[in-house]
Amino acid sequence: MSDKFKGNTALLLTAIVWGTGFIAQKLGNEVMPPMTFNAVRQIMAALVLCPIMMVGLRKSNYLSRAKNSEDTLAFRKSKLIKACVLCGAFLMLGTMTQQIGLLTVSAGKSGFISGMYIVFTPILSVAIGRKVNGKTFLCVAIAMVGFALLSLRGGLGNTTPGDWWTLVSAVAFGAQITAVNAFVDRENDLIISVLQMAFAGVVGLIIAIIVEHPSLSQLGAGIPVLLYATFLPTATGYTLQIVGQKYTDATTAALLMSLESVFAAIFGAIFLSEFMTPMEILGSAVIFVAVVVDQIDVGDLLKRRKQ
Repeated sequence: MSDKFKGNTALLLTAIVWGTGFIAQKLGNEVMPPMTFNAVRQIMAALVLCPIMMVGLRKSNYLSRAKNSEDTLAFRKSKLIKACVLCGAFLMLGTMTQQIGLLTVSAGKSGFISGMYIVFTPILSVAIGRKVNGKTFLCVAIAMVGFALLSLRGGLGNTTPGDWWTLVSAVAFGAQITAVNAFVDRENDLIISVLQMAFAGVVGLIIAIIVEHPSLSQLGAGIPVLLYATFLPTATGYTLQIVGQKYTDATTAALLMSLESVFAAIFGAIFLSEFMTPMEILGSAVIFVAVVVDQIDVGDLLKRRKQ
């Protein structure tokens, strides 16, 4: 079995696991308020990954006083604090609005609209000095056409609040990825991952307590779904992604992981009996095409053919 096959298999499994996450989120909304569910699962995910982060810290000596100068430590700590707040805030906004959106949209629909973060991310990356080509702007336009077909159904009055909440989540996820790219390096990726989850969870829980007034009985009823959402879509999905991307090129990785939305729709139909209308299927297909086209580097493909 080649390394490439292992990598592609790991990333396909990542998309499948992430696709099931939308089912868990829908079920979570049935037993507790959306912001509460989202905050608790973020805290649990941070706790699960924290031991792995601590092992990595010891091996890398990233924050070791013995291995680094005071100036280096000060710079790294400042970088982590900024990443914690900024990445955590966008992660909280993205996951919270997605969870609220799932109150009125299907798992599959949420998967496709949320997946638009892939085309929003390059546009938002202009804020950190990245250049954006014309193809990306075209793909954003195509994706918005898909959103219109998927959600508008003949006019603004026919949308649900969830459609717009989920679109906001896609923009927030794009901003979160842009923020991560601004702060992440080879040695602090897992640290930032845990810190942003902890921030999103703790701050989100404070907001949830003020706004939703959750009860202990609701938390108790949601434990099975929370455990699934923590260990599979988050802990297992993250691990498979890291493993897969070690052996697969970036374009293939992005394309395989974008299948998350397709699996969300499939599992939504199987487990929740959520079936899309022909117009919604067309809108989903248009969004998926926009996402795929945005990830394909035509020049790179031509070079490979010549080789």
